[in-house]
Amino acid sequence: MLENPFTVRGTIQNPSDFIGRKAELLHIVTRLKTMQSCSVVGERRIGKSSLLYHLFQTGNERLNDSRFRFVYIELTDASAQTVVDFLQTVLQALNLPSDSIKDDNKPNRNLVAFDSAIKTMVASGTKVVLCLDEFEGLFANKQEFNDGFFNHLRSMINQRRLALVTASWKSLEVYAIEEKLTSPFFNLLSITELGDFTPEDVESFIDYYQPAVQFTAKELEFINWYSEPHPAKLQIFCDMILQWREQDWDNDTAKERIAKAYEILGGKHDWRKWKRNVAGILSCGSIKTWLENIKIARDLGTGI
Repeated sequence: MLENPFTVRGTIQNPSDFIGRKAELLHIVTRLKTMQSCSVVGERRIGKSSLLYHLFQTGNERLNDSRFRFVYIELTDASAQTVVDFLQTVLQALNLPSDSIKDDNKPNRNLVAFDSAIKTMVASGTKVVLCLDEFEGLFANKQEFNDGFFNHLRSMINQRRLALVTASWKSLEVYAIEEKLTSPFFNLLSITELGDFTPEDVESFIDYYQPAVQFTAKELEFINWYSEPHPAKLQIFCDMILQWREQDWDNDTAKERIAKAYEILGGKHDWRKWKRNVAGILSCGSIKTWLENIKIARDLGTGI
């Protein structure tokens, strides 16, 4: 029985499984070269966490600079619920002493101690980049993560002692207004909007998995006409196509079940709006190549 690679959901942790997002990564990497900070903004399940984790894994290679040290922190995690926890987590990830950060210290003393520790790395030529996922998680504890905290973070960014790459549903300026925060930190980061896959990204996605799943001509046609370029929806779509193959659904049943599966992402879906008016999302050349490769593989397998 064919192993279905589309059932694995969540943050992509294998760098070779990460597909597309060339423009967004270029935008971020270009700014990190001069230690400028970025804010990745996009809807739920659009791939923000995977993008940040991929940057954490491949940042040095993309920058072609071994001096960079990347730290990835998910800010809804238990290790980042207070300022003390957050500061200690960062220092420990950088293999720096964290015992100067204490619960019984005044907040400013902890921030100064943190800054001093980072300065030691900067003095040795290291460039620190914090990849802070689900940044909105900080606003659940506004007493801890207040204007004083964000002002200090802004000072460190301005002095190039560290750079941030954050991920959130909405822009940081919107959160500042909603949470009544006045720190100028919130208009400091360059915004990188993360949306649907480009047509090239979709083709790269299918191309990556095609050798393993061997989509048929009928399945590729169905993908071409009815798939959406939203990364999570595309994965769900391909997952359901493989189920369709095993259970021999008709097109209407397949569309109904896929639409129902999409509802976990929020909202209703209308197939009439999805059908494209021109040639679909995949290029004819790619489809032809995939089908030719399937034929070659089958011919080799049968000895014809």
